[in-house]
Amino acid sequence: MAAHAASLAAGGGDGYAGHSWKRNLVFIWIGVFVGLLGANFVFPFMPFYIQELGVTDKAKVSYYTGLTASVTGLSLTLTAPFWGALSDRLGRKLMFVRALVGAGVLIGIMGLVHAVWQLVALRFMMGAFAGTMGAAAALVAATTPRERAGYALGLLQTGQFTANMLGPVLGGITAATLGIRNSFIFCASLYGIAAVLAYSFVREPRESFAGGNNDEGEQHGKGGGSIIGNLRMVVSERQVIVMLLFLFVLWLSTTYVRPVMPISIDDFAATSPAGAERVRLALPGASFQLKEEAATGLVFGIIGLTSTLAALSVGPLGARWGYRNAVTGAALVAGVLYIPVFLAGSFTAFMFFFGAVGLFQGAMVPGTNALIAASAPEGKQGSAFGLAASMQSMALLIGPLAGGFTGGLLGIEAVYLIIGIILVAAAIGGRLLIREPAVFDGQRSATGPRGAG
Repeated sequence: MAAHAASLAAGGGDGYAGHSWKRNLVFIWIGVFVGLLGANFVFPFMPFYIQELGVTDKAKVSYYTGLTASVTGLSLTLTAPFWGALSDRLGRKLMFVRALVGAGVLIGIMGLVHAVWQLVALRFMMGAFAGTMGAAAALVAATTPRERAGYALGLLQTGQFTANMLGPVLGGITAATLGIRNSFIFCASLYGIAAVLAYSFVREPRESFAGGNNDEGEQHGKGGGSIIGNLRMVVSERQVIVMLLFLFVLWLSTTYVRPVMPISIDDFAATSPAGAERVRLALPGASFQLKEEAATGLVFGIIGLTSTLAALSVGPLGARWGYRNAVTGAALVAGVLYIPVFLAGSFTAFMFFFGAVGLFQGAMVPGTNALIAASAPEGKQGSAFGLAASMQSMALLIGPLAGGFTGGLLGIEAVYLIIGIILVAAAIGGRLLIREPAVFDGQRSATGPRGAG
């Protein structure tokens, strides 16, 4: 994906819209990849670091591991709208660089702490001062021609999916090679490099935000209004509210099933001839006996791969059939696919159908972001994507808790059935309430069939 993004740098065109947005996208993609890589980088060794800080009881290690993840999501949920609205006044590039620098500095300090409470506090601060993806989406939306927003945001989303796949792997390798404390410093240096690249090569027209607007009376034009005023203007748009709720459901669908997936995979395990518990992966002409941990990692990897491939298809599909049709259709199919996941009788079938779910989930998020970008008031993309980042963080907080509670109350299989029903309901509601933005209507008329308006 990085090579595909890098090829954009040579893209031709005239003026800002023809060339600079492509160069911007390359370096913003790098920043997103590093930002989300760092967020996933610490997962493999966080429990061991907590033990190194003096927590020896396994129950407490588990508690603090979960707490370090939760406090980051909580603070990001609370602060993302503020940073987004501020970016409409001071510039989205400034907020993007601020997110990279803030996360990098705080991760570096994490490698120097001597008590677990210090680590928890830094993780909370990281959520409050970071928020790379929301800042990046706002910057891309503000500097990309609106008719190309779907393509640009889809490509940007591959940076997140790729980082989600590679982050834990690279984190584990780095910790094993350099040691845990040095791994934090190494990760911080990656943030520093990404911040320097973004500051040096990303361009944002000054007239797109309040700091670059000489007319202070333009309270409702590009970049005008106070922070609270910007947020109020965004939430006054019914379409934006609908899209934010839709986005919340989409992220919820990915987090709701996470607590029970490893348990489902463990249910497929059987005792091997060697006496160990193994999960059988049967492929045409080959069969493999996997440990439960490896099988779980394989499923997550397949979902990440199919989601990444799907994110690249959003632009062409949205241009041809309409973004409303693309995202609601993807939500409908993803919801229906949870039925065979629910009924899967083997690990191979379970992995296959979850990979198919990932294919359609991967198309939903960038498509929804493209609709948010096109529906937000002009110059208020930062406020809109700040709220979008808050919706994502809220789903990351609520989803695992709700999924675990549902699994404990109704059984593991009920989790897949319920989230499938929620996605189908979201698809129907989206079909009724979402309007295709006029800027995409023109693009569709030039490329192919029109969806229902």
